Amino acid sequence: MIKTITPNSPILKKYIECFYIYEGKSNSKYTYVAFPHYNTGLSFFKNTTIKRHQRSLEISESTTTGLHIEILGKYISPVVIQLDGLIREISIIFKPLGINRFIKDNYQSIAPNFTQEFTNSVWRHFGEDLFSGGDDLNKLESFLLSQFSENQDLIAIEESLKLLEKGNDQTTIDTIASKVGLNLKTFQRHFNKHMGCSPIEYRRICRFRNSLNSKLNSFELKNLTDITYEEGYYDQSYFIKEFRKLTNHNPKDFFKATSKVDGDKIVWELK
Repeated sequence: MIKTITPNSPILKKYIECFYIYEGKSNSKYTYVAFPHYNTGLSFFKNTTIKRHQRSLEISESTTTGLHIEILGKYISPVVIQLDGLIREISIIFKPLGINRFIKDNYQSIAPNFTQEFTNSVWRHFGEDLFSGGDDLNKLESFLLSQFSENQDLIAIEESLKLLEKGNDQTTIDTIASKVGLNLKTFQRHFNKHMGCSPIEYRRICRFRNSLNSKLNSFELKNLTDITYEEGYYDQSYFIKEFRKLTNHNPKDFFKATSKVDGDKIVWELK
């Protein structure tokens, strides 16, 4: 039902975590809860109806022909995605700052909400061809490479991510700004513009995601106390509080409720 594929191109591998393809069936329903992530998702849908709610997205089979492109913004609480019927979805999961190499507009301007339609004319024109038959992923890689460009404005933000992603590092945001050569206000403004969230929110998401990786993908059997201190949470009480904010579960219940989907690239709570 869901298949994840790693890009072939070395350039795309640097900025894209994976592609994934979802294929639903008539009269089928697939519902999952997605949790805050530092990656960014952009999805192509064919012949669907989209309904957005405050913290959920309904995607339904439609007899009306047409293309829809949906892009996720940054969110810091769980969102529910429901896929209903005969749906085909091809998604790109960009690594942090990855999408900024393929789209000229800054991320904050195109994805101010947790989810929205992406109306860029170049991408829409490509999307119409994407589902027309043939090797979809080969088409997608060729298109992405045609849109790729380096952006010197991202160098400072890219350096800051390396510091923010260290879960057990207590370096202040002010110090990080100084290390990348920007004053605090300029750093925060540029960070929000390109990442769609504040540096503090990004650090919270990274600690959460690091704790998931530590628990789910480690060869060692780690308990919650180990993870609490490895990932820079002040104590176990704070760790539990943060998990409840980001997942609506305490850590113990969260790890029981979630599932890996097609390997270890996607962690969802399936409904």
